[in-house]
Amino acid sequence: MQPKTSSVSSSLIGGIAAAITALLSLKEVVDFSRYRLMYGPDVFPITGIVWGILLLTAYAFLAAMLLMKKQSVLLSIGFGVIALNELRNLFSPYTSFSFRLIYLLRSAAFIMMALLLVALLTQALPTLRETAKKFWFVPAACLAVCIVFRFLALVWGLFFVGSGFGFFIQQLFSNTIAYALIAVVLLCTAAWTIDPNGGLFPGVQPRSAAPAISAASSTASSAADSCGTAPAGGYASAASGGYTAQNTVPAGSAYCSMVKHVLLLLFTFGIWYYIWIYRTTRYLNQVEDEPPRNPTTKLLLCMFVPFYAIYWIYKSAQRLDKLSVSRGIPSDLSTLCLILAIFVGIIPPILMQDKINALETGAGDAQPYAAPQYTAPQYSAPQYTAPRQRTPGFDVADELKKYKDLLDCGAITQEEFDAKKKQLLDL
Repeated sequence: MQPKTSSVSSSLIGGIAAAITALLSLKEVVDFSRYRLMYGPDVFPITGIVWGILLLTAYAFLAAMLLMKKQSVLLSIGFGVIALNELRNLFSPYTSFSFRLIYLLRSAAFIMMALLLVALLTQALPTLRETAKKFWFVPAACLAVCIVFRFLALVWGLFFVGSGFGFFIQQLFSNTIAYALIAVVLLCTAAWTIDPNGGLFPGVQPRSAAPAISAASSTASSAADSCGTAPAGGYASAASGGYTAQNTVPAGSAYCSMVKHVLLLLFTFGIWYYIWIYRTTRYLNQVEDEPPRNPTTKLLLCMFVPFYAIYWIYKSAQRLDKLSVSRGIPSDLSTLCLILAIFVGIIPPILMQDKINALETGAGDAQPYAAPQYTAPQYSAPQYTAPRQRTPGFDVADELKKYKDLLDCGAITQEEFDAKKKQLLDL
């Protein structure tokens, strides 16, 4: 049986990052409009609002194209609009030297991204196609360098300008998140353009899955468009206070529509995130060779212990990888989720829920591995054909002479004569 491909698509990750960036751009437009009303149009001109709306439109367009998996050269227009805004900031007389370096790298990143898309999706730049396939990660690398430069600029301001530690922390986290999101958009768009069916690294095959050792007892039946109901009575307390897990989880119990999951994460102010932690902890207790975890305890730790949620994401992603491999679905989420949980915490729950949905809806398709059966080749002894018996007085030479005369007079053809000759001579 061929292993299933990973359900985590680079276009999905890039689309989510672009959607979050669009929301941040919307916030900037609202803030700029409010400041313009407070301080007047001379301090905050209308061009700032216009460019803010253009950026919002560009990121929303990129998010829609990536989430709908629409691979088109129109993606380059979105990156081109963002590149024009970066060039505008680069040549602004009010931009400091440190920010000029950052805007220069950002401009180069978006321009290269637009050219990469044109080279890969059209015939306009055929000479750059192979180069684009080799250096598809360069635009995202430019954003990574921007993060380093911005950090150094903030350190310089903290120690030599006296900007204040609070300003340093606020700018560090806000810029790190914004730059990380844009880098994810660039990285995922380039990877998806080169390999639409691959992950974040084109040309790298996912880790081989172990042979499936079990199949799901039942498939998801009625959870196509809504969140499944968490299993009731899945845990029982022993008389000694011990904690035991019920390994049988009803099919569809952890399924949740990705659209609903993303909307709940964005607009419930963290409430759904903690509900999801509780549900996922219960679901992953079915992993073999792993001790069961109390979902209530894990929920409280994630709520009140700083940074414990990052640790929970990493350990839960490890269990999810193990469960996926046991069902014949390749998965390698743990490292990726750990990195994203540190910088962009909203993305790991989306990736993990996507993998859970794949398990809930596709686990029943995985069949136990069966080794191919070897069948020894069958050999048969050559058949012996006895020579044809001739009637007494039969003379082959006379017969051949008779047919030769018929050939010479044109009564038979050369092919008929040759066939008769082979028949008489037993050839």
